[in-house]
Amino acid sequence: MRAFVVLKGNPPFRRFWLGLLISRTGDVVTVVAISWLVLDIAGPAELGLVVLCQGLPRIVAGPVAGRLLDRVPPRLLLGWDNAVRGVLIGLVPVLWSLGGLSVTVLCVVSAGAAVVSVLTEVAESAVVPRLVPVSELDAANTALATNWEAAAVLGPPLAGALVASATAPVALVADAASFFVMSALCFALPVIAPAPADGTRPGFGAILRLPVVFWTSVATCGFLFLGGMTEVLYPVLSREVLHAGPVGYGLLVGAAGAGGLAGVVAGVPLVTRLRPKWRLPAIVLAGTVPFALLTATAALVPAVVLVAVAGACWGPYFAVERTLVQRMTPAAVRGSVMGARTAISALGFPAGSAVAGTLSASLGPVPVVVGAAAGSLLVAATALAAVGRGQADLPAGVIRFRR
Repeated sequence: MRAFVVLKGNPPFRRFWLGLLISRTGDVVTVVAISWLVLDIAGPAELGLVVLCQGLPRIVAGPVAGRLLDRVPPRLLLGWDNAVRGVLIGLVPVLWSLGGLSVTVLCVVSAGAAVVSVLTEVAESAVVPRLVPVSELDAANTALATNWEAAAVLGPPLAGALVASATAPVALVADAASFFVMSALCFALPVIAPAPADGTRPGFGAILRLPVVFWTSVATCGFLFLGGMTEVLYPVLSREVLHAGPVGYGLLVGAAGAGGLAGVVAGVPLVTRLRPKWRLPAIVLAGTVPFALLTATAALVPAVVLVAVAGACWGPYFAVERTLVQRMTPAAVRGSVMGARTAISALGFPAGSAVAGTLSASLGPVPVVVGAAAGSLLVAATALAAVGRGQADLPAGVIRFRR
């Protein structure tokens, strides 16, 4: 597989990939362990507040992080980002042991970690084209998507086992250590010169002058909106339609994760055979069919199979989308554009979760499945209209700004 050839032959990219795998797994442990702590010392309402603090700062921090990555050597920013997160997460078990832990403290820690973590999140798209040749972007992004899916599949059971066997604060100690490992790997990256200044306004000023990139990002926000809907849908579907309880919910989530991992590994090479303008719409529509068929079954096994197939079809989306956008973004503003994209996409998942929660409470899960399937058609149409402008075949740096 080309992704593993790139990992084997490119030591700097391999270090970056390994660091991201460790950091992403640490992110999963953070969410699980802090959520459990909040439920121990407070309740579900306070948990909602902490989750908000984990996500909301990304909207503001994204464009700033992107501008910094264009102006400051990335290895320094990424090294300090993960070191600061290690310190912040490490403070939680210390304060817990001293009896000084509160929901307010957890909100502050969560918000602080979210602000700095955006640097690593934006760097995944902005720095990779500086570590690998343009011809290897597809393979590199496939490798990164694979470690994301692997962290999503392996991280929750690892976090649950740590919390159950050693308590949440002890799990956070191991979590903090993972960020220090990522920090060391980032400081060992080669020196990458900052992008030359071009006078472009930061953040949204850059992305609005690249309409293809902007509308592709809007489509991705819609795709994440649908992902947020499924996050709420699956537990409600398991309880009210499948009558399978938490076991059924776990099987649905596991099937989605396993399907996504299989889709990244096997699906990206297939999808990249299509013309660029058809890739994202094909991915979205292929997953919509098995997802929509959830309305036709009330049995657990068929539902698990359908969710796994939908996950496999949707799995290649982010690897393919990231490569398309990297190729369409001039190197001089890549950080700024990727930061603005992070701010746009950060709205999708929580908004989808909120809408699905409201609709599920009033209408039940089946209409939510129908609505999400209908929404996917709009996402596919937006992606087709954006990428179909004919510029997606050009190499990175060739696309010109709209004046």
